[in-house]
Amino acid sequence: MKQKGSETYLARYPELKRWMNTCACCGATGYRPDMPEALTTRAGREEIETRGAQNIRRLYPPLRVNGAGLCENCERLLARDQR
Repeated sequence: MKQKGSETYLARYPELKRWMNTCACCGATGYRPDMPEALTTRAGREEIETRGAQNIRRLYPPLRVNGAGLCENCERLLARDQR
């Protein structure tokens, strides 16, 4: 479940959207489980660790999606309906 301000955070830091998944069926949003513990950015010649990964984990749950873009819940429901 998204907390207040989560969309605002991603709008402010659009480069973090690459670490997000959205289910193509139900629209649930969460971070990719393979997101590293720490994210970095370049400042001149230096690479600096940011709080991006920590903030995403605080604002969103992990969300795995399959190759078709479906979360595990929607994939399970679809499989049940096809029986």
